[in-house]
Amino acid sequence: MPGKILVADDSPNIREILKLSLETDGYTVVLAEDGDQALVMVEREKPDLVIMDIMMPRVNGFQVCRRLKGDRATHDVPVIMLTAKSGDQDVFWGKDCGADEYMTKPFSTRELGKTIDRLLALSQGRATGAAGGVLEEYRGRQARGEESQIVNFDWDPRAMDVFRKKYGEFKLGEAHKKFRAAVEQFLGENKDPGPVELHEVSGVAVVLRGSASQAKELAKKLARRLNEVAGALYAPEDRDRGYIPFRNPRTSQEEKLPLLSFSPRIAPDKAA
Repeated sequence: MPGKILVADDSPNIREILKLSLETDGYTVVLAEDGDQALVMVEREKPDLVIMDIMMPRVNGFQVCRRLKGDRATHDVPVIMLTAKSGDQDVFWGKDCGADEYMTKPFSTRELGKTIDRLLALSQGRATGAAGGVLEEYRGRQARGEESQIVNFDWDPRAMDVFRKKYGEFKLGEAHKKFRAAVEQFLGENKDPGPVELHEVSGVAVVLRGSASQAKELAKKLARRLNEVAGALYAPEDRDRGYIPFRNPRTSQEEKLPLLSFSPRIAPDKAA
């Protein structure tokens, strides 16, 4: 599983300890001593995972993480916050900016290694699933004479954007994981192998066995399950209200912004 890891920390001692430990485990290690340099190194080196401190010169770790998680090109790169800041507020901000893991100093290199292995395994699993492709799976089934349908479970992009802004990148990442897990469980129950594609702008795409009418019935059941998962992500007051109130600064009028929900749609052109 070894890959490339970026270590960003303003402490030369910490950088060298991590470099030695990670290289011993077979990883290629690149280093950055502040937030600005970390952003440059991410673009240049394209690491598989980032480990960084919070308190760094120029741009702090929270800001770096938020930029990485807000950019589609780097959104899926796992980020581990490794810091001496252990207060509840610090942990909250670490999760809010999208960090995949928050660890405090002093740290165990063994535990750090386990965390790296876990995050890289998840990341590589997502990449492998995406590489398989819904469209490729559909074509393969057609070639084998298996009747199947590509089904898109669309969400309102505005609702997703509102969710991201109110609840943060960490909660958004958790939402994506729960949506994917719910679809994978449903496919498993129906003895369908997948894959599952999650498109941040539009929603989820899968291949379901059967005729169009059969796939529609299955899709309705899966949509209900996904909507239950989506509803549970919201704070009780938002969920009970059924929308998020928002005062539009341009009009000074209060708007009712939608909650996330999924609408199934069989792709007529067989394109995910």
